[in-house]
Amino acid sequence: MTNPAAARPALEVPGEDFRYFADRALDGLRAVILELGDELVNQRPTPTANSPFGLVTHVIGVLDYWCGTLIAGRPVNRDREAEFRATGSTADLVAALDAAQARLHADLEKLISDAPPALDPDPNFSGPDRELTQGGILLHVYEELAQHHGQLEGLRDALVPTVPAFEPPLAWLRAKQGVKWRRPGADLLPAWVADMDFPVAPVVRQSVLEVLDRGDLGYPDWPFDRHPLAEGFAARSQRQFGWRPDPTQVRGITDLLAGLQILLDLTTEPGDGVILQEPNYPPFRATLPTMKREAIGLPVVLDGDVWRHDFSALEAALTNRRAKVLLVVNPHNPTGTAFGAEELHRLADLALRHDLLVISDEIHADLVHEPNRHIPFAALGPEIAARTVTLTSATKAFNIAGLRTAIAHIGPEAVRQLWDAEPPDIHGVANVLGVEATRAAWEQGDDWLAGVRTHLLAQRDRLSKAVAEMPGVSLRAPDATYLAWLDCSGADLGEDAGGFFRRRARVRLSPGPDYGGGPEWVRLNFAASTAVLDEITGRMREALEAR
Repeated sequence: MTNPAAARPALEVPGEDFRYFADRALDGLRAVILELGDELVNQRPTPTANSPFGLVTHVIGVLDYWCGTLIAGRPVNRDREAEFRATGSTADLVAALDAAQARLHADLEKLISDAPPALDPDPNFSGPDRELTQGGILLHVYEELAQHHGQLEGLRDALVPTVPAFEPPLAWLRAKQGVKWRRPGADLLPAWVADMDFPVAPVVRQSVLEVLDRGDLGYPDWPFDRHPLAEGFAARSQRQFGWRPDPTQVRGITDLLAGLQILLDLTTEPGDGVILQEPNYPPFRATLPTMKREAIGLPVVLDGDVWRHDFSALEAALTNRRAKVLLVVNPHNPTGTAFGAEELHRLADLALRHDLLVISDEIHADLVHEPNRHIPFAALGPEIAARTVTLTSATKAFNIAGLRTAIAHIGPEAVRQLWDAEPPDIHGVANVLGVEATRAAWEQGDDWLAGVRTHLLAQRDRLSKAVAEMPGVSLRAPDATYLAWLDCSGADLGEDAGGFFRRRARVRLSPGPDYGGGPEWVRLNFAASTAVLDEITGRMREALEAR
């Protein structure tokens, strides 16, 4: 039988020319892979789309089969469907692409452009519906390279945020509907509410989009005997802090404030004392009088350049009052202190001596700046773990407070029994989007979190330099969080510092009295872009200088 391809004039495709243009396409693939990095290379913009890793693995399969087998006569065992399911690191993929490119160069040495394929094509593989010379095979391979290079760039554009990760433009921020930016109005710059100004972590965004694309907002199929985040929380605590909590002791809450209120309702009565650090998070402070519990202050004072607890003042307050609960916020809000082992052990001794239930708010644990370390309170020893309830969430570190998902790790068995004796849904249940976002953050978000921490550390140092130029204002740089507790006592403002900066600098800060501090204190949120932070500190300095 006559070969139809042989009957037509052959198109000569020189191997060197093909190699040049193929290398350009492969270089383009490699550049996109490196741009995506480990965080995004295995992600899919929609559940039915390919991942970048799978698509490039498929390209390698194309090169090996069409050039290796049909031109060089090199048999290749290929599973086309498995190519698209492949996963791995960016380094793995680049190494595989480099090796495939080297094989391609070797295969092209055996090219006879007008000859038929070196081996019979596999009928199970789709391709051009005509018989091909080896030159025609090269044209098809370049068709595949061009097509998949374009697809890879489309995946990149869908996966990479259009807003810079940590330097969002002001117009994007002003368009937000959340309380931080909307409530102050367009003429104020906000640095008050503890939200970060950054776009959502790509892995978190992807997890939410996948749920929505599946239309999966119905009743979830979660285990009845364990919270869906219990194992992930335990594994992350072990990995990040060297503490392995028992996942069976995890219970779900909507947020830490709800957790505190549930625990106080279960374990205390009106009139009972609750020891809490001063200054402190305003909603915690407001909870105690609302629930008719007596607040017993444990002052956090600046000792030289270190924030410490004033245990002597507390012991004096306890001479005629009975406390049942010690509420610990660590890392501390608003001072940004990551308390060290010695200070935490003194708190633990206090809890043991006075037989206190410890409620430990550790929501900022993932935002501790080098070289400091977070120490979980329950990790101080078995005796302390048995009386500690740890409250935490991904909402601060990953900026997803609106998803209202948190957990309580309840060490005391008696407290777990009280909790479990309540009607099963009286405190609400976890929501699907919050659980999926938290799971993605805790299991896949470490690279993004490392970027956040690098940015926040730079912003903290930038803020410290700016405060040094503000007359009468001082700052002990925080060990953790994105919250700075500014002392404006040296400025002699004659009024509440928060009100002064709002009126004279058009900057919204959190006033010190809200936290139990004096009017000379303000809290500043520096989880902002460089441009916004510079504008905030510049306005504050100018207002102070213009008095």
